[in-house]
Amino acid sequence: TVATIPYGEAHFATFPEALIEPCILAGAPRGGLVLDPFSGAGTTLLVAKKMNRTGIGIQLNPDYCAMSAKRLGIEPARLL
Repeated sequence: TVATIPYGEAHFATFPEALIEPCILAGAPRGGLVLDPFSGAGTTLLVAKKMNRTGIGIQLNPDYCAMSAKRLGIEPARLL
């Protein structure tokens, strides 16, 4: 069982960064690529950035896209 961690602007299922770190270490070398197809609040992308990986997130809800972008300090991508 893994407890979620609240995030102020919040997605209901924000996971702790410590849960994601071993997955990134196991699946992407330094400088590698991390794909999160359900990126939500962007926790995986944030951890990937901190661990010197490139992160690509996919999220259908534009509110969560904006939340992730703000958290990562980037401009939100436009939907195509």
